[in-house]
Parts: sequence; structure tokens; C-alpha cells
Amino acid sequence: MHFIVAALLALATTPNVTGTWNMGLDAGHVIPTPLVLTQDGNALTGTIALPTQDFNKRVEVKLTGEIVDGAFKLSGNVENAKEPTTIAIEGKILEDGTLEGHLDLVPGHSNLKWTAERLKERKQQ
Repeated sequence: MHFIVAALLALATTPNVTGTWNMGLDAGHVIPTPLVLTQDGNALTGTIALPTQDFNKRVEVKLTGEIVDGAFKLSGNVENAKEPTTIAIEGKILEDGTLEGHLDLVPGHSNLKWTAERLKERKQQ
């Protein structure tokens, strides 16, 4: 009985990262980057809209990974890139509910630090 209660309490206190996040990539200056996540147990999926060399365009990358004890890893492939490109994101949930971590884009940039805040849902009128 105590085990069941402890398990239910652990589930109730485990934060869920499902939602839309405003990620800020630190590349000498902050690059705002939309991140959308869906959590189902430990499974984590989502998309990231990466900036391109064309100021007005972004490329959406599908991500898959997992979250365990507030830490997560995601990865995906950038479709239609000039050369095969992969993205790897590692992060964690902070006490204030924000996220932080680093991102590797191979080939290209590695160990880009980032932070993210969840976008608040608009109230229906």
C-alpha cells in the first residue's frame, strides 16, 4: 500500500514538458527558436524551427527522445540540408519550471547553450 501511494505521489510531482516553448539559443547573441514538445510517460517527441541562412526562413525538424528524472535528450535529422545534418538536444527542467541545456548541430555548431520558457496559453474569449 505504501509503495502505491509513493508511486502516485512521484507521478503527481513529475513535471510534464508538453507545450510550446520559447527557446533562446546562445550563439554570441540570443536566437529565439520555437520548440514544441509532447511528453507521453518517458517518451518525448516534438519539433524545433531552426533558423536558416535566409533571414525569413526556418526549417522545422522532427525530434524524438526521452525524459527521465527531469533530464531529457532529443534528436532529429534536418531534411533537405545540403549535407546530412543531425541535431541533438540535451536539457533539464529547472526548479522554476524553465528549461536549460545545450544543442549540437552536426556538422556545424556544437555545444550551443540554450534556455527556454513555456509560452502561456491565451485565454479564450
